[in-house]
Amino acid sequence: MKLLDKYIPKNNPFLLGFGISLMGALPLGYINVISLQILLEQGSSAVISFISGIVFIEFFVLKAVSLGAKWLVKQKQLLLFIEVFTIIFFTGIAFYFLVNIGSDKNFTLAQLRLAQFPFILGLLLNSFNFIQWPYWSGIYIYLFGTKKLDPRCKDNSIFIIGAMAGTSIGMLLFAHFGKQVLIENKIEINQYLNVIFALLFLVLAGIQIAKLLIKRNKPRKTPTISNS
Repeated sequence: MKLLDKYIPKNNPFLLGFGISLMGALPLGYINVISLQILLEQGSSAVISFISGIVFIEFFVLKAVSLGAKWLVKQKQLLLFIEVFTIIFFTGIAFYFLVNIGSDKNFTLAQLRLAQFPFILGLLLNSFNFIQWPYWSGIYIYLFGTKKLDPRCKDNSIFIIGAMAGTSIGMLLFAHFGKQVLIENKIEINQYLNVIFALLFLVLAGIQIAKLLIKRNKPRKTPTISNS
């Protein structure tokens, strides 16, 4: 959040949304790897269609979270379920790719029927990205609490447009930069996809486990009793 305070201009909800989403979209993640693969196998129009599916779901997530962020953060059991489900989900996918490392069953998009419909694939993948709900809830509570975003006017709509633009630009930058690196170094990414996805999902599961353990081990504040 300190980066937001330092680099994002005040009273500019578009740049605020754009900056937050751009920083979230650029790091290596499984959705970015899939967008790179789509660009390599199907071209620019397909990857734009895929990203459109991603941001379509993001729009509804942001709209819903902006209205119910405070409520969602208070639902401890629901958040715990999301965290545990996410860990099991990531671990299960990682196990699938680990089992297939070294075999002839290297993962390719051609194995997915939905790969023929990049927009629908984007919709599906981001619909199962449950961890974005508590993530954006935390962002919104911070922005509303620090008055960087006013929920009572059109600022939030502009913020959401900026966030969608940031996600789109970040994913496109990652895909095209990744393509350039692979072409210049003559790397065939298909033969490494099992390893890449196995490591990615193991790291993601590990991060979620660490966050859960840290959260559970935080000392609870005990009420002080006055002597007066």
